[in-house]
Amino acid sequence: MKITIRPQDTTASILQRVQEQCPMVGRHEERFIDCCTIIDEFHANMREHVAPKCHDFEWHLSVTCSDRGITLVFQYHGPCFDPTQSPDIEPQPIELRRIGGLGLAIISQLSDSMDYVYENGLNTLTIDLQVTGGTKEDPTCH
Repeated sequence: MKITIRPQDTTASILQRVQEQCPMVGRHEERFIDCCTIIDEFHANMREHVAPKCHDFEWHLSVTCSDRGITLVFQYHGPCFDPTQSPDIEPQPIELRRIGGLGLAIISQLSDSMDYVYENGLNTLTIDLQVTGGTKEDPTCH
């Protein structure tokens, strides 16, 4: 399933399309919440940093679900930007911290793996979120 997203789309509308086109994503409730946060942060970065520089900008999201987890593939045309090479954020009070990088840090922390490829002007970021065990409702967890 591939969704085309534009800067004016709301995060809520994006997440609704994800659930409609990949209903299995809801089976992994805890990781789905992480997916929502990752999608929200990615969309915010696209609106803030890429869309203003590109006429008719859009990006694409593919979601794949399995019993082992969820894979998100983000794609957009634009200058090369490898988020896997972003510097770590230094721990310091928020009022002293420079602006920028927090969204990427959140995405990185919530992801089990991130892979980036830039080819022919296309940025592709693949994020895996693994499911490691049962849910709270699973009787084997008590």
